[in-house]
Amino acid sequence: MAEDTDKPRRVVTVRRNLTLGAMAAAMAGSAVHAAAVTPMTADTPGWHQKAAGEGEGEGEGEGGAAAMDPDVRFLRDLSFIEGHLRAGLALYRAGDLTAAKTHMGHPIKEKYDAVAERVQAEGRGELKAQIVALADAAEAGKDAAEVAAQFDLVKVMIDEMRGASAPKKQIMGLIALTRIAGDEYTVATEGGSISNLHEYQDSWGFMQVVADEVDALTASDDTAVAGVADKLKGYVAATDAVFGDLQGQGDFSLDSGVLYGAAARMELAAARLK
Repeated sequence: MAEDTDKPRRVVTVRRNLTLGAMAAAMAGSAVHAAAVTPMTADTPGWHQKAAGEGEGEGEGEGGAAAMDPDVRFLRDLSFIEGHLRAGLALYRAGDLTAAKTHMGHPIKEKYDAVAERVQAEGRGELKAQIVALADAAEAGKDAAEVAAQFDLVKVMIDEMRGASAPKKQIMGLIALTRIAGDEYTVATEGGSISNLHEYQDSWGFMQVVADEVDALTASDDTAVAGVADKLKGYVAATDAVFGDLQGQGDFSLDSGVLYGAAARMELAAARLK
């Protein structure tokens, strides 16, 4: 996913015809595929609210929380936090400090309460203070290297908690985050152009986390995990086609169906893991 490009922006229409039927047909037409491809409105209703103009908030990805495995939900939410921070750090490095500060501040405002109890139970309560320190460093306009160092502390903490879970649960958390990336992208491209740059940047940040974590899993000592991760790597790479740079500039397709399709294929590949 390119962060920098000098190419002029080319706005193309979001291909809304990639509905359940069309997407399922593209994936061999099975009912299982169709179920996996569909934006899971029972699990992620927040984008409907945001599309209606209600804004971003804790509702993202939380609607079906009771139906999701608690470990998978926790992993998804940790990666959600990291994704916001990844977008914020990239924007900070690019000099867009206003947008960067917004993204850095969102994890505490939107998501931390969802993970706080579990994080505390795992003896990682300092994570909140680390995220706050990162947001404060950005707000104060600190040197980019200092902000990056603060981010690294947060990432180490998140990586340690993520790594304590079984690989399949890690993967399922990443799949759930990919679906949220699709939801964010759907909101970002209302009207057939990038009408909500913040949500586009969220989606980009989430997919950066997914790509990095899948890549890390390809090095697993478990050959089954490494093999599945290698397949996932290809599916995730295909989503590059819907991202330009962080300002929505470049030559790319606006198609949230690519993200939902990637999530579906990832889920099918992960089904072979125990």
